[in-house]
Amino acid sequence: MNRTRIAALLTVSAIMLTAMGCGTTSSESSPENTAGPTTDIDAGVSTGLADMPSVGISADLAANAAASTESVIKPATSTAYASLPDDSFLYKGNVISVLNDVDTTLKALGKKDSEQTSLYTNEALYSFDSHAIELETYKVDGEELPKCIYVIASGILTPKNICVGCSKEEVIAAYGEPNKVHDDTFSAIEYNFDDTNIVFDIYDEKVDRITIENVETSSKVVQ
Repeated sequence: MNRTRIAALLTVSAIMLTAMGCGTTSSESSPENTAGPTTDIDAGVSTGLADMPSVGISADLAANAAASTESVIKPATSTAYASLPDDSFLYKGNVISVLNDVDTTLKALGKKDSEQTSLYTNEALYSFDSHAIELETYKVDGEELPKCIYVIASGILTPKNICVGCSKEEVIAAYGEPNKVHDDTFSAIEYNFDDTNIVFDIYDEKVDRITIENVETSSKVVQ
């Protein structure tokens, strides 16, 4: 190989090494996975819409998070989001509420991953987006009622800007002192509203799962 060709190859190699050095590897830019035993979705801490983690979330959910990030710079959009009631959250551009009827919620959540029903307890559990969200229902006199919505993936924010991966301190700063603290079989803090209860499961001082409960339906559950 002549000297001219060797010099050219060395130049190309140097350019490639320089280009590689300018980027950041995914392991450097991605938050460490600190999710608890019930969650296999990334639980990087997010303190606002512009910092929403989307690792481990499907492409559709990640796109939804990105869209929310872009809209937060618009005051009107941000204000409208913050004005949502505590029973609601935004998902793929739709307002999801545990107080809506089951058909409305199923349509808003989109294609189901799975559906589990029990003839003995009259309960059903619907899973969406690789278990990012789950809807639990309960049948009373043949009518299927919404009981709980479980938010398992990070990046899905409550109206008070809390998501899976936020710290326990961030939850208390946003919602105030909890109405109940559970420290028996698991650690959780609970907030009670007129029509809903919100429970934040805590693992390693971070939110591991968010449960939004329909109080009226839960009161009808036969123990």
